[in-house]
Amino acid sequence: MNLIDHFRTLHAFEVWANARSLTSLETVPADNRGTPAFLRASQLLPHNTLARQVWLWRIQERAYDNPKDWFPAWSIEETRARMVDVDAQWTAYLGALTDSELARQNHYSSSEGVRYVSTIHEIITHVFNHSTYHRAQIARIVHESGGQRASTDFIAFSRKQL
Repeated sequence: MNLIDHFRTLHAFEVWANARSLTSLETVPADNRGTPAFLRASQLLPHNTLARQVWLWRIQERAYDNPKDWFPAWSIEETRARMVDVDAQWTAYLGALTDSELARQNHYSSSEGVRYVSTIHEIITHVFNHSTYHRAQIARIVHESGGQRASTDFIAFSRKQL
């Protein structure tokens, strides 16, 4: 498998894992959904979605405004709809990705306004790792809040039962 196909597989995994994490939030008993921990957990997938959108805009060198709130309190329905939209954009981008594009130096500004340069390969790797980090936080909080944490490990996505 080449690197671009690997990134496409990781994107498919990300779509699968994010959907499972979102569903797990719905398993938390209603009595526990007002706690500060649960409210924070419910803002992590919106955060991932915003970050994935901004990174794609940076890669594409598109003008954008930084989100005013990087951890918005979107409803489950709004989160799901926005995830679908961003997923479709990433699918299109990865579908057209070339080997030469992976090595391209991308100049961008962080959300704090600091200028950086990274390769497209490094940025895509970061995007997937960032999402995994926050899904792990969601799993812990969901479990501690009495819900059913989702299995979102890559191996659970990729393995085949004999």
